[in-house]
Amino acid sequence: MVRMGLIFIIIANFFWALELILVRKYFPTQSPLLVSAITCVMASLFYAPVFFIYKHSFTGKEWIILAVLALTSWFLGQIFYVSGIQKSPNAFLATLATLTMPVCAIIMGMIFLKEPFTLKAVAGGVLMVAGFLVVSL
Repeated sequence: MVRMGLIFIIIANFFWALELILVRKYFPTQSPLLVSAITCVMASLFYAPVFFIYKHSFTGKEWIILAVLALTSWFLGQIFYVSGIQKSPNAFLATLATLTMPVCAIIMGMIFLKEPFTLKAVAGGVLMVAGFLVVSL
């Protein structure tokens, strides 16, 4: 089961890399807000059948959490991602910048999920940032 999760993550990374190439090649000067909005609306059309297949009701607290998730991940994250793709000097550096996400996840996991502050996590974060800096220079 763990292997399938890793395979799904690799597949997702492939599609995000494809997004990077498509935005950089076909939409280098359009507004990041417009590009993000159009892609999110079009993606929503693919999600629409889920509402009819899964009949799940959410509590008020879950709706609030989903709204925060939509605002941060799908709205703000996408806008900054598209802006970064458009403004980066090349696709290679834009791809490298996405490698900082694990460092952010480690820090946020420690803050919000109370995950342990381990030497291994700190060393991994330092190595990721150092590697990013070495390759981007």
